[in-house]
Amino acid sequence: MMASGNPFTEPELRSLELLQSIAEANPWLEFIEQTEERIEIHVRGQSRRWYVIEAKRAMIQHFLNHNIVHNTWSLEIQGGARKRDIIHRNQYCANLCLNLRQSADLPVGDKIAALCLSLHNDVTTAMNIHLLAQFLVCPRNDLAKVMIFQDEMVVLHSMFAGRDDQDLNPPAMFDIADEQFNWDDQIDGMERGEEVPDEPVEHEHPRGTEETPPENDPPVMSEEEIEEQRLWSVYEQHMEDIARQEEWDNREP
Repeated sequence: MMASGNPFTEPELRSLELLQSIAEANPWLEFIEQTEERIEIHVRGQSRRWYVIEAKRAMIQHFLNHNIVHNTWSLEIQGGARKRDIIHRNQYCANLCLNLRQSADLPVGDKIAALCLSLHNDVTTAMNIHLLAQFLVCPRNDLAKVMIFQDEMVVLHSMFAGRDDQDLNPPAMFDIADEQFNWDDQIDGMERGEEVPDEPVEHEHPRGTEETPPENDPPVMSEEEIEEQRLWSVYEQHMEDIARQEEWDNREP
């Protein structure tokens, strides 16, 4: 139910307040704009790539009953190798077709909050989402050739231009030839006959003196990881409150 004079429903207002609190507590999330019709968020991933989330309101009439109007939001996600790519929406900013069906029934703020946390942990999320992994390994110059990353395929601009350019073939586009990988130099060195250093020989300890293996201390969490874990707990509690409220509202009199 919408508040008087406010286009947002009460669940939407609560979810947007949660999203604002996440943005205020984390430097990797930037709340750019919020109007009655549009919301824009910028997210920095752990891969150091950037994402822009844009939510737009869409009023849809029911095809059987024209008096019923559904207030829905559509989400668009784009990714860039650098922050200025998503700010200027230049040719290096590619569309990401992410499946958001699991959060389809959530308020818009909860949808964006869950998406922000997933994109911030993009390295881990990419293990389960193939198209996000393709985006992460794609060099910046090749992002200009991509129209959209999808689960089924990567759509290139050349597919709609009628060109048959060998440089734009998808297999060649995702060759790992970025500057951070120097496999070619290592192979060339081995072909020139460079000697590979021998592995150090491990001396066995006398059997009479057995050493107790050192105990590995658990890794210390950073302040950002602790804060992110706290926000996840707040978010889960928020979702439980929404579920309980809906169960209370829908119970029979």
